[in-house]
Amino acid sequence: MNTLLETGHIAFWLLVAGLFFPRLALLVAWLGTGTYPPNTLPDLLNFVAWLFFPRFLMAYYIYTDMGTNNLWFWAYLALGIAGFFGESGYVRRRVTRRTTVSRDGTTTTTVEDEEI
Repeated sequence: MNTLLETGHIAFWLLVAGLFFPRLALLVAWLGTGTYPPNTLPDLLNFVAWLFFPRFLMAYYIYTDMGTNNLWFWAYLALGIAGFFGESGYVRRRVTRRTTVSRDGTTTTTVEDEEI
């Protein structure tokens, strides 16, 4: 069980914070804490992966540091896949509320759900 929770050369705070806020955690690590994960990727590829696929980038860092026999690697991979496929339907719904006031002062609110 201890081998599943090892952190290798990556700081523990970066692994935990990266599960919830991967871009922010990598940015803080890069800005000066000295805990940015060592890697062999070119800087441009690091930046593009940080911008578009931060959880998969962290999974790659964990893979190069500790391999796949680690709970952190599988957690980042599962959250990356869930975030990549699971959040698309949430932003496709638009809710429109219209409130009308009649001359006698009564209000009527109608709610319309629209698929975009």
